[in-house]
Amino acid sequence: MSSPYLISAPLITNFRNSTCYAAWKQNSAIRFGASGILGNIVFFGLDKILFPVIVRAAVRLSVSNKSAIVSWSKWINENAVSVSFFVAYLLDIALQHFLNAWLVFGLDTISTRELYFSSLATSYTAYFGTLCGSTILQAYLLQWGLSKSVAFWTTIGLGSLVNYVVLTSLHAVAKKTGESSTTDNNIGRQETNCSTGENRGKMAMVPIWGTRDKTSHIGQFYRNSIVTESQLAV
Repeated sequence: MSSPYLISAPLITNFRNSTCYAAWKQNSAIRFGASGILGNIVFFGLDKILFPVIVRAAVRLSVSNKSAIVSWSKWINENAVSVSFFVAYLLDIALQHFLNAWLVFGLDTISTRELYFSSLATSYTAYFGTLCGSTILQAYLLQWGLSKSVAFWTTIGLGSLVNYVVLTSLHAVAKKTGESSTTDNNIGRQETNCSTGENRGKMAMVPIWGTRDKTSHIGQFYRNSIVTESQLAV
């Protein structure tokens, strides 16, 4: 056994037995905060990368012969900060969705293709309001004279609080709906089993040996597994 494993194994065990780990497991707000920090760091990086790309694209489009494209390129160039923020936010939602599943709600929430795309659609629905609101708020803060970075993190801080409330509420509703569906299915199975048992009980009450046609009734009971082959031989 390698020495790094001998060193790391006790550390992992001690961490899992620590108060910090217990707080991490019990408090979803802490996990959501960690997920949000990781996602926002990537978001900030995407915004930094996309901003010059969008500016260069607007400059190239400005030499077009079509007046509509020139008008759009001018608008994009004037609002490049907000456009890069919007596009970066849109891309980051997919990453944030995975981080929330991994750190907050559990990977079982995206364990199948159906669950993944369903929860991803829910994330885009939940984030769309803050996406639009954050873009408008950032543009407003920039007009106030705040720097791009300050406006970015101020907007993200406020948006994260809104996202936490919305996502935890949607997750609670989805979980409650799933539990209700499972309960209904169990009740349906129990009713089916009771109905099947009742029907078999009625068949078992039919007299076999007192009827005129014994063979047909015996064959019927044998086919329905009510009597066994050995019992038929008696």
